Amino acid sequence: MKNEKLALVLNEKVEKSQLRLTRRELLESGLIGFAAHAAIPGAVASILTASTKAYGQSEAAMIPFITLSLSGGAALHGNFVVRNSGGDLLGSYRKLGLGRNGFGITNLMGAQFASSSQMHRGIQSVCPTAALSKTKLVGICTNTANDTTGNAATRPFYDLSGPLERAGLVGKILPSAHKGSNLENLRPVFTSPSSVLSVTSLSTLTGALQYSSALANNNLMGSNQRKLLSKFVNRMTQSQVAKLNSTDEGVKTALQEAGIKSNSIIQSGGGTDVDPRRNVSAQAVYGITTATATNNDSVITAAVVMNALNGNISHGRITMGGYDYHSPGLRNVADTKDYASGQMIGRMIALAHRMAKPVFIFVTTDGSCVAAESESATSIWSSDYQSSVQFIISYDPSGKLKSSGSQIGHYSADQSVDTSTLVGSRPDYVAAAILANYLNLNNKLGIFRQLAPATLQADDLEKVVKLHAS
Repeated sequence: MKNEKLALVLNEKVEKSQLRLTRRELLESGLIGFAAHAAIPGAVASILTASTKAYGQSEAAMIPFITLSLSGGAALHGNFVVRNSGGDLLGSYRKLGLGRNGFGITNLMGAQFASSSQMHRGIQSVCPTAALSKTKLVGICTNTANDTTGNAATRPFYDLSGPLERAGLVGKILPSAHKGSNLENLRPVFTSPSSVLSVTSLSTLTGALQYSSALANNNLMGSNQRKLLSKFVNRMTQSQVAKLNSTDEGVKTALQEAGIKSNSIIQSGGGTDVDPRRNVSAQAVYGITTATATNNDSVITAAVVMNALNGNISHGRITMGGYDYHSPGLRNVADTKDYASGQMIGRMIALAHRMAKPVFIFVTTDGSCVAAESESATSIWSSDYQSSVQFIISYDPSGKLKSSGSQIGHYSADQSVDTSTLVGSRPDYVAAAILANYLNLNNKLGIFRQLAPATLQADDLEKVVKLHAS
């Protein structure tokens, strides 16, 4: 099989039916093992890797996992009230944007926020109290390089898609889906996922979900057809893959050009509950209707969150940009961004609550901000700061979720992260702590060392696992 012909196949100006790849051409390369980590169309990846074995695979469904990345270095310690090694308040929060000790505190999700925090106000503005009462939040105090461009050793490599997949969190239809991939530089930790679908419109996601649903769930594709499709994909160059991935018809094209002629396969895309505009709960939470445009930001966000909660995708990830908000230094600009991220978190919990689904949310940011020292809780953010907080949040519709603390690691009297703790300066340990809490909620902590080798030991796990199933 020649790449020149593939190039013609993918050329929109050429009639594809005249260039269909023959079975003989596909067989020329022999049986090539499918590279699960290759950059291929998301739907095709899910079809070919559906039988991949995961550690600890079981019949029980795992809790949906969603990552929210705040790109640029959000000052989460200007919202969440960090404490010292003894669990007491710091003597001052002047560098952390809260002024002196003695400010108001609001209890929320088993944790404490400054009453002036716009993040907690954003959360509460869209999420019912009944849902928040069944939710727990834990802050992880750690150093991260500013804006993902600093010292490589402290960059927040917190994309956990790979180990989550190996743990058994495999989408019924697709692997991970990511909205906002152009806004940040998170990298896989421990292992890479089989594939990640970059979602730029509802059509991107629904097109891939519908075709792969028909193939994966309805037993319409036989083993010989899978082999044909595998060979076809393995012979493609990266640029050809990008071309195929850039169109909503990419999956259909791959099936046709691989020589899979079954009209029942090609025509059966659709019928799966993947469109949030047709879901009453998503409509209510995200303020969308059946008439909302497919490229509407709320529709795309709702699609990623809803399909993660449904288990259609293995891991949903959403990136919000603009969190390098110490410039131009206006506190109200930062407060507006914090309120928006709070609403994003609140809607995730609210939708899980309406759908009666548990959810695990990881909120990450690359660095933070330091404030111009002041007694005021409205002091401007003056520059980047490596001391940072990451959040893990879990909602359980049964209301039986337990927490044994709301903070991992701590800040010191000088208002910076204590880097001597397990999570103080090692992003791999931070990732391991997040993974350990998630596995513990799924009763799978026993497979932790297979997924995050050379990190936390047994006695370390006791220190970082704060979330517990009933």
